[in-house]
Amino acid sequence: MKTPIYVGLDVHAETIAVAVADEGRRGEVRFHGTVANTADSVLRLTKRLVAAGKEPSFCYEAGPCGYGLWS
Repeated sequence: MKTPIYVGLDVHAETIAVAVADEGRRGEVRFHGTVANTADSVLRLTKRLVAAGKEPSFCYEAGPCGYGLWS
């Protein structure tokens, strides 16, 4: 069974800052790093999390730079 992990994305024109939080009220929240603002980079991030036994749930900033990520 995969462990849930919550992934927050702060989307900018060139980069995406990534934070992750473990499940539960006391789950640790930490900065995961920065990736390029490309579909390929987000896909690689997702594959790395899944390969580590995680089941990611994503949320992102709903601003003008985040719209491309949603669509």
